[in-house]
This record gives sequence, C-alpha cells and structure tokens, in this order.
Amino acid sequence: MIPNAPKIDAEPPSIDRCKDQLRQPMSPEDRSIRRAGWELFGSVQNYESTSVIMAMSGVDGMCRPLGYQGFIFVEGQLAGTISPKPMNSRTDAEIDRIFLTNANSLFVEFKRYSKTDPLCCPSGMNRVSFKIEPKEAKPLLIPLNVTTKN
Repeated sequence: MIPNAPKIDAEPPSIDRCKDQLRQPMSPEDRSIRRAGWELFGSVQNYESTSVIMAMSGVDGMCRPLGYQGFIFVEGQLAGTISPKPMNSRTDAEIDRIFLTNANSLFVEFKRYSKTDPLCCPSGMNRVSFKIEPKEAKPLLIPLNVTTKN
C-alpha cells in the first residue's frame, strides 16, 4: 500500500514556476503514487524489475522538494520507502544520492546537518545500504548498515 502524501504547509509542486520539474506518470507504479496524492519528480532508476521513483507533496520558494519520498518497487509491488517519513530539502537526513546497484540492493546517501551548519553545506553524510528480499511472496526493502562520513 502506498502511503498517502503528507499534508504540509507548502506550495503545491504544480505551481507555475515549479511545474517544469514534475513528470507525468508513465507506469502503473507512477499512477499508484499519484493516486496517493504525490507528485512525481526526477528520473526513474531501473535495474531489471526494480525501480526507484521519487515523489513530493510540496515545494519551497526555490522549487526544492518538501515532504518528499523515494519509493522502491519490484515487479510492480511496493518493497518500501527509502525513509521512514517524508523528507524536506535542506534539512537533516534528506537524500543526497541514490545508487541502485543491482535488482536486489541499493544504497542511499543522506545529508547530515549539525545545528551550526549553513543550509548549503551539511557537515556529514550517512550512507545506508539496503537489500530487497522476498517476504511472504512480496518484496521487502531492508536497511542493512549505516556508514557515517564527516
């Protein structure tokens, strides 16, 4: 089940100045995310039958994603989300990069801000490795380990 997009105090991603970064649904997975209230953005990463799809629920004044999430699908079934809760640009634990290394594994780098970091420049990075395993005939995204870089 796709989690519903959060209701946040932000402009909608479809506002005129930001709508160019949105993409239209191209797959059943995209359409299921849209039905849950999310707007699609960024490119889709695919490796065999595994896909990473990004979606957001709002934007800031510079069209940066707010209330965003990464969805992992295997053969059309949701395996999980990259983060336990939606993220916001320029805040602690937002996604920096996603690497889909094969059909069953990926790693994600998350920006880590200290209280004194300027919004442009996080002082650290966490790299989380994930694997995708079948669980009762459904795929399941499982975090394996975290590596911290300062």
